[in-house]
Amino acid sequence: MTAVALFQGGIAALYLAAVALLWPGKVRLERPAIVLAALGFALHFGLLVWRWHDIGQIPIVTRYEDLTVDSLMIAGLYLAVQWRLPELRPAGALALSVAGLGVAWALLHSRGAFPMDPSLRTSWLIIHAQLNSFAIGAGTLAAGVHLAWLAGRINGPDAPALAGRLADWAFFLWMAMVMAGSYWASLAWGRYWGWDPIESWSFATLMAYAFVLHLRHKAAWRGKHWAALALLPYAMMLFTTYGLLLVRRSIHGQYLFQ
Repeated sequence: MTAVALFQGGIAALYLAAVALLWPGKVRLERPAIVLAALGFALHFGLLVWRWHDIGQIPIVTRYEDLTVDSLMIAGLYLAVQWRLPELRPAGALALSVAGLGVAWALLHSRGAFPMDPSLRTSWLIIHAQLNSFAIGAGTLAAGVHLAWLAGRINGPDAPALAGRLADWAFFLWMAMVMAGSYWASLAWGRYWGWDPIESWSFATLMAYAFVLHLRHKAAWRGKHWAALALLPYAMMLFTTYGLLLVRRSIHGQYLFQ
């Protein structure tokens, strides 16, 4: 195993160690958990800066880079939100688990560089990719809050509003990602939309979020049963981003599986 792989494995271990401290639900363990997560994030950020410098281009093309960047965004958003809203720290049990597993999963893919062809050398690809990472981060944090609320780890009158607000952010960021991707597709492939499997599932995920957020305003769906339903579009988001290319061919896969 190379030094880079060991370094990245250490980042994953720090995230998962933070999860182990958050899991019992004891307030006195939350601060040490945040310290471990913050250390993992700092090392994680440094790893991506080094990668960018080493390959000479922004690391957003391959599946290794995709997983590593998304995991950084999940951890970073969690750390930022819990700093402003400490009552949401229990959501880290899911958020940091996904970040840690994402960093570890990235190691199963090639760490080789994949030079960008002309269709990739556009700021719209960067915007599209970063919006995707932000949406994954917001969606994971929202799902973490939903699960913590269902488990009784997050209580109080503000819990429903906070859970709904985070789901709103996941929806709007995913919508912006789809729109930016559509415009990039017009530049790269000469069409805005082609019902490619990734495009179709991205649209379906967007509609699922819209439907769930609509139900939130219905009296019959207020409460924890809405939080359980809100996990469905998040599962679709994960499948669209990471699982679909394992079972279906897509024009997007020519880059991600390099």
